[in-house]
Amino acid sequence: MSSTFRRHGEAIRFVLRPPEAELLRRLRDELRRSLEDPDPEDAVVARLFPPVVLGDAEADRAARDLLAEELLADRLAGLDLLADILERARVSRGRLTVDLVEEEPLLVLGVLNDVRLALGARIDVEALDRASVGPEDPLAYPLAIMDHLGWWQEQLLELLDGDDQDAEGPS
Repeated sequence: MSSTFRRHGEAIRFVLRPPEAELLRRLRDELRRSLEDPDPEDAVVARLFPPVVLGDAEADRAARDLLAEELLADRLAGLDLLADILERARVSRGRLTVDLVEEEPLLVLGVLNDVRLALGARIDVEALDRASVGPEDPLAYPLAIMDHLGWWQEQLLELLDGDDQDAEGPS
């Protein structure tokens, strides 16, 4: 299996097959719709905006009032930037390729995490017995997507961790 993320000079190259790019766009759009008019009862919203203060509803509400708009704006901006990143990808040999620069790798990592958390919230993955999910189960597909997104996150984290080690250099 080839890597989706790899080092390319100062950038991190993001290489996708067209179906992967389309899936990522679709998941991004679904998450954006959930966040544009957030319903506090929505499992996705609850997962992406967990309680800030446990055991004190009034303090939690006050903290959310201070933070909620900024956190929501940051998540929506991240989703928009992912769309921009995918738009600038070039097609070569049946793959979409884009170089992530500056803060873009961290942004992509954050969006992948949000999309994965949202998908998990939709299927209530925490209450799920994965061992009981067979190939014909309707939950098999979203679980496979979550695993694939997790694999992408692992690749990107390895590259970013390598950056941290390189940045420190020898003592």
